[in-house]
Amino acid sequence: MENTQIKQIQYPHVVGIDISKMSIDVAIIDTNALKTNTALFSNDSEGFQKMKKWIKQHGNDCGENILFCMEHTGIYTRNIVKYLLKRGCKVWLESSLHIKRSMGLVRGKSDKIDAERIAKFAFDHQRDAKLVKLSHPTLNRLKDLMKTRVRLQKSLLSQSVAISELTKVDKKAGGEIERMSRDAISGLKKSLAKVEAKMEELVSIDKELRALYELVTSVKSVGKVLAVDLIVYTEGFTRMLDNRKLACYCGVAPFEYRSGTSVYATPGTSSFANKQLKHHLHMCAMNAVKCHKELRDYYMRKTENGKSKMSALNAVRNKLLHRVVAVVKRGTPYVEKIEK
Repeated sequence: MENTQIKQIQYPHVVGIDISKMSIDVAIIDTNALKTNTALFSNDSEGFQKMKKWIKQHGNDCGENILFCMEHTGIYTRNIVKYLLKRGCKVWLESSLHIKRSMGLVRGKSDKIDAERIAKFAFDHQRDAKLVKLSHPTLNRLKDLMKTRVRLQKSLLSQSVAISELTKVDKKAGGEIERMSRDAISGLKKSLAKVEAKMEELVSIDKELRALYELVTSVKSVGKVLAVDLIVYTEGFTRMLDNRKLACYCGVAPFEYRSGTSVYATPGTSSFANKQLKHHLHMCAMNAVKCHKELRDYYMRKTENGKSKMSALNAVRNKLLHRVVAVVKRGTPYVEKIEK
């Protein structure tokens, strides 16, 4: 018996957009006629208006019956996503790696070809579309501040390490560079403090985010930075409110790796994860093992049972995430068990 898969068409038109800093390449597929058209527009409000008129010429008016698909390209997608969502359009943001691997072996590349491939991907997988919602304005501001904080920390670390290494080799030259860099380092520290203060201010003035923040930080060893990270990347815990999905996103879920009888490796975490979130979670787990008796005992039991130190530490990271998800779902702060 032949096994055939019938594509379920949900949208009369599907649009793929390849976004760059200055322009957007757009490909629209008429899902009934299976016809594709492409065009190029500027990545600004004027270009978006021209795109809307162009799409209308092809039989759609940018409403709910059209699906737009594009790759995550950071800040360059922000304005067009906001423009489309305000007009009631369905928008799907997908990782470039997922789209690339779904295509199999392909040859050639250009922005126009990429737009056509994104549109084809959206057409083939429209039933699995993960639609985005209009972002909370405070969350966008927090995300920008988080990225600024990371850049400032990297700059500060780069300066400090370079001076320290030079001083070990040549104390006189190191001292001279340290004196010349003193104002720059002081300025970076002041900017870092201002960014962190602004983040706390944004959380404190938003009643909904403040409630989430207090719930997350009620979990022992979960600090301010990790709490803000989790709130931002889960969009206020409106997505990934599941232990396993969140653990996978943070890169702490172990995966099996084996095939037949000859290929086998110890289960480990995947490299496809949010590296920043994983780093902050790791630092909180390290702190928990040192300062929190219950989690230190949990870590020790794991190592005594034959687990490696990193595997045991990963179990602590998972436990912290489980507790965060639990308090958010429950809506009440974490209460530590009292030993009898």
